[in-house]
Amino acid sequence: MNQNERTAENGGIFIANDVIASIAINAAKDVDGVSGFASKTPGLVTPAGGKDGALKSVRVLALDNEIKIHIYIRVKSGANIQTVSMAIQRGIKNAVQGMTGKVVSTVNVSVQGIDFDAPTELKANS
Repeated sequence: MNQNERTAENGGIFIANDVIASIAINAAKDVDGVSGFASKTPGLVTPAGGKDGALKSVRVLALDNEIKIHIYIRVKSGANIQTVSMAIQRGIKNAVQGMTGKVVSTVNVSVQGIDFDAPTELKANS
C-alpha cells in the first residue's frame, strides 16, 4: 500500500502529492526570510509565478513508510540562510504531518538565489 493511501471501512483515502506540495508551499511562505520559490530544474532559476508555478518548486516522494520533500526557494537579502532553511524544514514537517497524519522523514531545502533590494537612492529616483 502506498504511503498516501489508507483503507477505511467505507473506502480508501488518497492524498495526492500536489496536496502535500501545496501544504509545504504554504508552510514555507510563512517563514521570515523567504522571498519566493524557484523552479526545481537546475537550469531554470526563475521565481515561480502562480499557484501552478509554485508547485513546480516542490518535489514530493511518497514511499511505503515515509514522505520525502524537496523545496527550492529564494531568500531575502540579509537573511541568515541556515536559520531560514531550518525554519522551513521544521514548518513543513509540522504542517504536513499535522494535516495528513503521514510521517515526513526528510525535508531538503535548496536555496536557488538571493533577492537583493535596490539601493535606496535608486528607489527614490524611480
